[in-house]
Amino acid sequence: MEGFKFSLRDLPQREILNKYSKQFSGLNINAVESCIALLRTASEISEVYDKHFATYGISEGKFTILMLLYRQSDYQLSPVSLSIKAEVTKATMTGLISGLENQGFIEKAPNPNDRRGYLVRLSPKGLDLLERILPVHYSMTAKLMSSLDETQLKELTSLLNILTKNFPITNEPKEE
Repeated sequence: MEGFKFSLRDLPQREILNKYSKQFSGLNINAVESCIALLRTASEISEVYDKHFATYGISEGKFTILMLLYRQSDYQLSPVSLSIKAEVTKATMTGLISGLENQGFIEKAPNPNDRRGYLVRLSPKGLDLLERILPVHYSMTAKLMSSLDETQLKELTSLLNILTKNFPITNEPKEE
């Protein structure tokens, strides 16, 4: 769940992609260039956020869990709900919960709906951390996106939502 890293720095030039498009059917040069630009941008933004969270002693994954709890009126969720909302495996969630509990940012509370289970609750220390992080976080996010005006931001969000609706897409040939 940690930051995304796209490590290709020597990006293919259009001439190379033109050559490949003659060699490989289905290659859409604009799609490849857009996808590479999106991956590079996501990687660079992820790197900025990773450094930001590290200054507070947490990871992007831990921040996600803290925010999911913060959004709840009672600041608590079950581990299963957290893993679904964060789109991580139960094993990954167990590790995140353990780390956050060791840091004192969350507490485990009995689950009144499941005697065998527990709820993960944001602790006062976790709440304090978020209330220190969030003003800086939201300011940094605004600065990251400041080269786009409000109309462009809305259009970008719309385009990214359109892309997301098409996932997962796999077009791999089936082996016989």
